[in-house]
Amino acid sequence: MNCEWVQQNTALYLYDELADDARHELEQHIRRCPDCAAELAAQQKFQEQMNALPVEEPSASFLAAARMRLQESLETAQQNRAWYHRLAFDPMVWMRQVRFSPALATIIFLAGFGGGLGAMYSAKGPITATSTTLPVEASIGGITSIEKQAGTDNVKVQYDKRLPASVQGPVSDPKVQDLLLYAAKSNENSGVRLNSVDVLTSKADDPRVRETLTYALRYDSNPGVRLMALDGVGPFVKQDVRVRNAVLEALLDDSNLGVRSGALHALEAVRTDSSVRMALQQLSKEDPSEYIRTESKRVLASMPNIY
Repeated sequence: MNCEWVQQNTALYLYDELADDARHELEQHIRRCPDCAAELAAQQKFQEQMNALPVEEPSASFLAAARMRLQESLETAQQNRAWYHRLAFDPMVWMRQVRFSPALATIIFLAGFGGGLGAMYSAKGPITATSTTLPVEASIGGITSIEKQAGTDNVKVQYDKRLPASVQGPVSDPKVQDLLLYAAKSNENSGVRLNSVDVLTSKADDPRVRETLTYALRYDSNPGVRLMALDGVGPFVKQDVRVRNAVLEALLDDSNLGVRSGALHALEAVRTDSSVRMALQQLSKEDPSEYIRTESKRVLASMPNIY
């Protein structure tokens, strides 16, 4: 155990976060090393000074927002696969396999050779011409209008390409849906965004559509679009934690009272969730809107007591 390790782990020692064996070794090192002993004493003094200061309790809204972000990060985190982990972080395993397996060495050589050819042809152009389908976003200049056809599931999306063009079909049609998703996020015309979100709400059970509606609820500058998106995702607050987090953020932070009111009513379905309960308790006491305070109290009063 060297001085660098000890000084890096002194804080963990002070907060009793070191394992017993590491703690014992650090204590033995401190007895022998005046510099590390001085470092420990300085950190102990700093800790005592910090402990003397009053501790302020974080607000319920802050805790709720922090919990939402943590929960969402945990939900979206991808865990490493064992084989991928070995491939990425343990190349010596592969080298040992090559050493004892001539066949594997040949395969790796051929793969490398083929990759080199691929890179060369990628730089100079393919040997034979092939058709490539570009993403929708790269092939259009913008959505100009969206029209629902009365009495049918069809929707007409008109968009600019090199020349004005349009596509027509049911909302479930992949091309139509791609254009609607694009319009909901990217179009500068708020009326087009509103129409797009309006159409997409009928397909909110599709995860990709629900993600776009959640995005609109969080980030669209038009309160009408946010309110329409809230109507679409509201029924999913129970089953989709990302929707629940977005609706709770709207309740806490949205600048429009109508959106906040709609978010509060949508969250009644999950009012027993601890983050929702904490937010309602905070809002019932401190929110500047009398309506939000009153509604928060009403929802809290309808909840069973939890001890």
